[in-house]
Amino acid sequence: MPIKVMLIIATDNVSGPAKGIFQFFLNTDKCDVEYCLYNFKFNQHDPVSFIDASTALGLEVHLLEQKNKFYVSLIKQVLKEAKNKKIDIIQTHGFKPTVLGFFTHFLCGVPWICFMHGTTSENFKVKFYNFIDNTLQQFAARTVLVSEAQRDKIIRGHDESRVRILHNAINTEQPMPVSPERQPVRKLLELPDDSKLLVVVGRFSPEKGVDVFLDAFAELSKEEKNIHAILVGDGQEREKLETQAVALDVNERVHFVGFTKTPGDYVIDADVVVLPSRSEGIPNAVLEAMALGKPVVATAVGGVPEIIEDGISGLLVPPESPGQLAGAITRLLRDLDLYNRLVINGKKRIQESFSINQRLAKLVTIYQEVLSEHR
Repeated sequence: MPIKVMLIIATDNVSGPAKGIFQFFLNTDKCDVEYCLYNFKFNQHDPVSFIDASTALGLEVHLLEQKNKFYVSLIKQVLKEAKNKKIDIIQTHGFKPTVLGFFTHFLCGVPWICFMHGTTSENFKVKFYNFIDNTLQQFAARTVLVSEAQRDKIIRGHDESRVRILHNAINTEQPMPVSPERQPVRKLLELPDDSKLLVVVGRFSPEKGVDVFLDAFAELSKEEKNIHAILVGDGQEREKLETQAVALDVNERVHFVGFTKTPGDYVIDADVVVLPSRSEGIPNAVLEAMALGKPVVATAVGGVPEIIEDGISGLLVPPESPGQLAGAITRLLRDLDLYNRLVINGKKRIQESFSINQRLAKLVTIYQEVLSEHR
């Protein structure tokens, strides 16, 4: 009999956690696991983007309907689903699923595995959710983190008997979605053919440090006259960042292209991919760029040093350091031997250490451990 896992996530965005979940579903032929996928409907609104992406992959999404701000109805729904489907393990991703996993585990005894993908800090409400998430995860059979660096940020994070690390992984054959009829970026944005392109992919929120990148880019622009920055993404900081680009007088060379389902269109034509984050888990954008053979300059935060070996498979700089970020990019653009070495080593690093098969095998081992303890 396969292990039946009820997997609950609360998102309408196909970001890192969602991509990781899709990997589990699409590779169950390699292990004896059966997944049931759940998301949320709130105030009659469906998570359309998530459902569309799931449907395109042939996955069925069950919706839990939250009828008010309280979770009583959600808990009842999860308990009913777990009983009817004879669920062996509940696996949660995010604050709201964590609350459901906590109550379901204690009310019906189904083992609970809590995934924690890293936190954001946009406002007090989000910080409060992070606190609750961190508090409740202690009661899960296993807490799964995406990086060793996260251990310092969670309660009892160094309890290795219960807290496990499961690095993100990617499909090395097709790392990022690309449009079927992709236009070269320089042509699309009407840039000179010999332009140097720096690409940043990610959410426009404070922890992503795009403001730091813009300061670094302003320094670069003084020396590199034919360099352009492409910012792929969207979020609460966009207007502020656009204003910053104008204030730095680089707005004509900084291109905000917005959110896209095919970020690979831009990464494929990048000369350098930059991650200027203040905090991270294991960023998929770095894994994907390296797998595509693009050199990466990133801040040494969170789990990034667990991916990039500085000077071997990429370049690392401290966070909040526009000058050092600009210096590393300049060094890379001017040293062809270094550039080529990072491309080769970066691609090899991803193929050897961050494959989907490795990730799935580790996860199945966690399932087996939990069920063995529960019986």
